[in-house]
Amino acid sequence: MIFGFNTDVKFGDTVYHVQTEAHRASQSFLSTIFVKGQCIGKKSEPYAEKGDDQSDQQLHELLKELHRTVVEAIREGRLEEILKPPGPPSDFL
Repeated sequence: MIFGFNTDVKFGDTVYHVQTEAHRASQSFLSTIFVKGQCIGKKSEPYAEKGDDQSDQQLHELLKELHRTVVEAIREGRLEEILKPPGPPSDFL
């Protein structure tokens, strides 16, 4: 069984609540960021491409890594960067 994570992070005068969980149906991890109970953004990452043979422990570690990445981005003032949708690869520019 994979458990999610919930963390409150303060940056400046704002307290962000980060909730990260696994969605087995879509085979993805989702971090949702809230301020005062209102969702301000989401970061999703598929885990299906990392291999179907992942154990629950391996998936839990990947989930923890995504949660840590979002929390650190907030602490460093890079929230907008982490929530930005991925752009085209630089080879195409």
